[in-house]
Amino acid sequence: MVKLIFFIIFFLTNSICAETLTNQEKIYFNFIDLNNDNYISMDEFLQSVEILFKLVDQNLDGKLSENEIIEIKNIIESLS
Repeated sequence: MVKLIFFIIFFLTNSICAETLTNQEKIYFNFIDLNNDNYISMDEFLQSVEILFKLVDQNLDGKLSENEIIEIKNIIESLS
């Protein structure tokens, strides 16, 4: 979970220095902006982390293993 939060925070802080978002960053933004109002609220951010956690936690044990993190990382990289 912590790694996912760092990933999302990295995405958000990486975008601060640029005037526009890359296509990949727009995809991430749209994923987090659950109500499509072009803003990310704290509730949306936390809901997105929870959704990601549930997607990654393949064995549904409430914990993420390195293998689960690696698998989602590979999926994300294949989409970009």
